Amino acid sequence: MLSTAFLYLWKLDQNGWANAFYSAAVQSGEHNFTAFFFGSSDWGNSITVDKPPLSLWVMGLSVRLLGLNSWGLLIPQVIITLTSTLLIFVLMRRYLPASAALIATAVFAYTPITVLLARYNNPDPLMVLLMITALYTAIRATETGRLKPLLLTGGLLALGFLTKQLQAFLVLPAIAIVFLLFAQLSWRKRFLGLSLAGCVMAAGSLVWPLAVDLTPAQFRPFVGGSTSNSMMELTLGYNGIDRVVQHADDPSVSLIPQEFKSADSDAGLFRLLNVNYGQEIGWLLLATLLSCLAIFWAIAKRRLDRAEAILATAAALWFVSTYLILSFMSHGFHSYYTAALAPPLALCLGIGARLLLSGAKTIGGRVWITVSLVASFIFANAIWRISEVFPEWLGNITLLVGLLAASACAVRAPWPWLQRGAAVAAIGALLTGPVFCSLVTVGSPQSGSDPLSGGLTRSPYTLSRFVAGAKDQDPAWVHALLTGNSPSLLLRTRLQAAPATCTWAAATYPGQTAALFQLEVNRAIMPLGGFAVHDPNPTLKQFQNWVAAGQICYLVEQPEQLKVPGNSPEVLAIQNWVADTFQAEDIAGTNVYDLVKPRTNPPPK
Repeated sequence: MLSTAFLYLWKLDQNGWANAFYSAAVQSGEHNFTAFFFGSSDWGNSITVDKPPLSLWVMGLSVRLLGLNSWGLLIPQVIITLTSTLLIFVLMRRYLPASAALIATAVFAYTPITVLLARYNNPDPLMVLLMITALYTAIRATETGRLKPLLLTGGLLALGFLTKQLQAFLVLPAIAIVFLLFAQLSWRKRFLGLSLAGCVMAAGSLVWPLAVDLTPAQFRPFVGGSTSNSMMELTLGYNGIDRVVQHADDPSVSLIPQEFKSADSDAGLFRLLNVNYGQEIGWLLLATLLSCLAIFWAIAKRRLDRAEAILATAAALWFVSTYLILSFMSHGFHSYYTAALAPPLALCLGIGARLLLSGAKTIGGRVWITVSLVASFIFANAIWRISEVFPEWLGNITLLVGLLAASACAVRAPWPWLQRGAAVAAIGALLTGPVFCSLVTVGSPQSGSDPLSGGLTRSPYTLSRFVAGAKDQDPAWVHALLTGNSPSLLLRTRLQAAPATCTWAAATYPGQTAALFQLEVNRAIMPLGGFAVHDPNPTLKQFQNWVAAGQICYLVEQPEQLKVPGNSPEVLAIQNWVADTFQAEDIAGTNVYDLVKPRTNPPPK
């Protein structure tokens, strides 16, 4: 806990605003309760972010104590991830020896994607904590046969839904199956208990979305990410089916240069092992898959007592179901989704290590241990070669130590301490890759919508290279979309001096750019078209009415974004109307339209 706390806190403020899209929403909640409740991008309440606001509420409370800065935004994420780390240990230690609990805890704490998001303001850390806690209460309910912990599980999953919607339910199949298989209750009570917990989960999940949808549209912001201004549509569409089902006409995919796409889709069993995502979660995936096989074999052979079998089954089912969903979901997959896989991966490895070591008493068990370790080390060594920042000599030393440890495990040790020493060496060698990758991650400032673990890949045609190019304005539209354009000093001064009578000092696009403007100017900025300029908000008529009422002072043009196909027709109509109606002023190379002063000469053809 001390080492991970140090790792998570080291140079935390180097990430600045981190994901400015969420930081601006936290800022908006400071200024306006409506913005706080609905999760608005701006405190003029034109549109919300594309996620429920529970994580924003947590950060908002922290910001009230520590101020709107990197520490105020990110300290809650550190505390949440440390709590998840401790909970992994508590869950494992309740049923298994301390060695297995410590292995699982170390694996979770040092998985690169865990380290990355512990220092970032995405909602994933809170979602992961709620999923782990839900699994813990569900296992207690299964073990004791009591329904109160199961009802609490439903409430925790509802909170997970209010953090990141349906992704929080990835643990649900494991919970339901384990309770049905192992609860010492009649079948009627088992189904009744699950039904009641499901009702709690459904009611808790729906109370906020229904509150949003039942509020008249004129009294709340537009639901960002939806097409019909509906939170239920956002849940089932943009954040639901659209994330799972492949869409050939996905505009975000068509915009990626062909050289960065090795195929139309990387969905498949090996997606999480490829060069785009291997650094995030792939180091121990093969070892975890082998641990799952050992778990299912031990359960089939009744080698575990009931309490151990409950935990082992839940962990393996959670891992397998999450792995398959992440592997086969649509183009909307983001690398940080792998955070949901870190807890079951850690649990399975802790349980699998204990099973493998306990099988060292037989020849067959020792052969299985050796084969598993050799395969895991060879695979981990392949991950070492993904990035140019991983020293090849260290990877080779790790491989050599691992193979020697595997060889020592192949024969019966003459002294117990020798077997324990080989086991410690094997575990240490397996953890070297994730720990080194995490150190690289901590040393690299992160910002924007797609933070990545580790370093640049050796291959020039990968996600990390694409994102790195975008941060250097290549291509410029991707930079604006993923990281955002900051206002120049002259533009910042102009917007800060906008009349106080304006609800929005300016309107601009896309969402990350509007967020950076708002954070740096400390005036409400309207993000036209939402995050990716795809949302039909505001309409041209709404925008004209707001301009006529003097509520928007300026429109800041982003010409590179206007070249991107798939922009909202409403945003394009607004831009064209403004260009025809108002005079553009060049401020430090940026076209800025003063919406208070109509054009006095004809617009250029």
